Amino acid sequence: MNTTPPAAAAAPSPDRPDAFVLTGSFLVVCRAPRYLSELSRRGLKILLITPSAWRDEAHLAMKDPAHPASAIHEIAFVDGDVARENSYLPGVVSAGRRWREAYTIVGAYAVGETQVEPTGLLADALGLPTPGLRATRACRSKYLQRWYLPDVSPASLIVAGEDRDLLDARAVTYPAVVKPAGRHSSSGVETVEGPDALRSTLAGYPPHETVLVEERIAGQEYSVESLVQEGRVVFASATRKETTDSHAHTFVELSHTVPNDRPDADETLLDANARMLRDLGFRDGIAHSEWRIDASGRAYLMEVAARTPGDGLCVLYELATGVPLEPEILRIALGEPAAYPAPRRVARQVYVEHVPGVLDDVTLEGFDTVPAWVGDGGLWPRVEPGAPDDAPTLRAVFVHKDRGVRLGPLSSSEDRAVSFFIDAPTVQELDALEERVRGALTISTTPSAPDTVTHVLVGYSPVMLGHLDGRLPAGSVLVLEEPAVIAARGLEGLAERHPCVGALLPAPSQDERRPERIVTSVPRPPRVRVVVPVVEYAVVVAAVLADAWGLPGAGPEAARVLRDKSVLRAALADAPIAQPVWAIAESAEDVAAFRAARGGRCVLKPADRQASLGVQLLGPDDDVTEAWAHTTTADEPTLRAPKEQEVGRCLVEQLLTGPEVSVEAVVHEGVVGFTNITAKRVRDSRHPVETGHTVPADLPGDTADALREALVLLARAVDFRSGVLHSEWILHDGRPHLVECAGRLPGGGITMLIDLAYDTDILNNLLYVLEGKGRIDALPARQGAAVRFLVAAPGEVREITGEAQAAAADGVHTVHLAVAPGATVLPTVSSWERAGFVVATGADGAAAGRHAERAAALIAVRTEPVAEESS
Repeated sequence: MNTTPPAAAAAPSPDRPDAFVLTGSFLVVCRAPRYLSELSRRGLKILLITPSAWRDEAHLAMKDPAHPASAIHEIAFVDGDVARENSYLPGVVSAGRRWREAYTIVGAYAVGETQVEPTGLLADALGLPTPGLRATRACRSKYLQRWYLPDVSPASLIVAGEDRDLLDARAVTYPAVVKPAGRHSSSGVETVEGPDALRSTLAGYPPHETVLVEERIAGQEYSVESLVQEGRVVFASATRKETTDSHAHTFVELSHTVPNDRPDADETLLDANARMLRDLGFRDGIAHSEWRIDASGRAYLMEVAARTPGDGLCVLYELATGVPLEPEILRIALGEPAAYPAPRRVARQVYVEHVPGVLDDVTLEGFDTVPAWVGDGGLWPRVEPGAPDDAPTLRAVFVHKDRGVRLGPLSSSEDRAVSFFIDAPTVQELDALEERVRGALTISTTPSAPDTVTHVLVGYSPVMLGHLDGRLPAGSVLVLEEPAVIAARGLEGLAERHPCVGALLPAPSQDERRPERIVTSVPRPPRVRVVVPVVEYAVVVAAVLADAWGLPGAGPEAARVLRDKSVLRAALADAPIAQPVWAIAESAEDVAAFRAARGGRCVLKPADRQASLGVQLLGPDDDVTEAWAHTTTADEPTLRAPKEQEVGRCLVEQLLTGPEVSVEAVVHEGVVGFTNITAKRVRDSRHPVETGHTVPADLPGDTADALREALVLLARAVDFRSGVLHSEWILHDGRPHLVECAGRLPGGGITMLIDLAYDTDILNNLLYVLEGKGRIDALPARQGAAVRFLVAAPGEVREITGEAQAAAADGVHTVHLAVAPGATVLPTVSSWERAGFVVATGADGAAAGRHAERAAALIAVRTEPVAEESS
């Protein structure tokens, strides 16, 4: 066995042995051992071209008779960089020239992505079957795919490294996708939401790398695997994919289903795929193309490769058909007739997302399958297919990392840690088996935090961290946040932006069904003093964590009650607190019946949302079915809560009329201390979005006393321990009626108004009681403070005027714009659609309100309607 190049080229001879050239990463080739075994069975000498980084490992493996690499006759190691186009080509050509003198080369095939184009050139020069020069060149360059295939491509810009500073980021339509032109495995592919994010993302690529900036196609993702011989498609099948872009800014693949379990898309996909192959002049080989189908039913090409599909797709095809794919690929490369059968079962590979940290263990309960620890560089055990009529079966669980390694967030395919293979006779049985396996599989990781941490924030708030940067020592804050939110908001490197942050740990901070997971997911920092609930969806988890660590907090049961409006209503049923008549609604018919019984008017709302999401005031003529659809699909924007959160229960309530207020209070060990009352302005619309707040509210003394007393009764009824309560009320017939209550700091700028009006710091007050230091007593209001929100007409923002004048107006403290020219303003159906705000102060609340209103009136956000197709 010869493991190094010959000293000199052998003279041409008729008895030169027949040989076959494989190219690609040494690991990728060895993880596809059927290529090696099939070529050995045919008696062919196997010649491998692979990057030189594999030299030592390859030499050792070739000496091991049990390793697939022992079948390799000779290896040429080449130097190059995947990010630099054609960098491997000289080494491949050099090896080819040497080998064609020593062997009769009868075929060549690129198993891995990086050698596709050089292999095409090698095969073309030797007169061997190949996808063709155009196909192999374009398949290695995403921008060439856009050039050759405009009819199936999204709109895109090609940005060469030297041209990045010339790109007008404001001219791009957002959200946009940024992807390196020559990489693979989803490396470097990200969604950006605006010009600043685009500029920041582009700056992160190497200066020499060409990048595509293209239209983001919303829709289901698929791939099509095609065997092509002499320009004719002899087999093609679609695969459905799931990726992280459903809840993050990345596009890491999380599952593959073979064949496509949504066959209605097959005709569109296979037709577009056939046109693509024709336009590329694809001749001989396998094509693996990736597609998205948008809402109109049009197929868009994401990218195409002329090599073996990645992940476990070859395994899936064998599970689905009972026949391996690799021998047919080699037949095509050898010029022999090829064929492949239709699938007889449905197979799926699922990559399981993990909580980043040190990988401790992977366990599986209730199945006979034992997880196989293959690690980053290990070989995959063979996955045997079953019979067509086998019951739904878990075939394998692979752990792709080693124990003790640190798992990070999913930025590319290489970050994934665990996958499993399943197959079944039907899609329904396959889906049920996937759920069973997911429930039985546990990936145990141990996060770590520095010893300097004293404050743990459950959830992310840039405003809160900005305040804490000036109040706490460097490295004293640990932020716990959902992995999906970290990815969506680009929070990696949070400690670099906020000196107070010692670490950001991905954790199940919003898992209200199993809040106890947080206790086993996050080690207790030795110096921790405070656990703070930062966002609405983290209230329960924060309370459970504080309780487990023996620290002050709301209390787990109180937090659960406050997080569900229906549970809160029931908990206060026997308390002397006025509430609207209410019921749980499980269908549009329930809503219609309640409305009919209440004079044709009612309120419909989700039980567990914030920011007026899904809340609707319904009159007798409103379409209940449409209203039900809106409320039950109400969701937080990706930046604030994972999309997989679904609306739980809905409430339908009596529609009360009267002034609206909120009451904020700091509570210590069940005793209500400092209390503020905020007057509210609410939009007169079906969607009651708040448009202004004033602190303190100007109310008669007996009304203010009644509100304060009602809050004391509420805190007592739910057994709230320590923290801040933010409750909302309607003064119906002059009497406070409870709307809802949250166990966290208020939003909508109210914290800023309280600080300005009372010359205090309500965040510090919260930390004081959560450290168990004592009660915060009542404070006198020293001035008034008010916020007025900007509401713009739906459409694309064309111009914003008056910002500077508003900032210079009497009493104005802050002007903030949430939109910019080029942004799209959606209809205002929740707080998230507001266009900005103005905060002002004055001698009292009324004066502050006038200042805020006058300043807000100076700002004009001019929009133009967006065409329905674009929107």
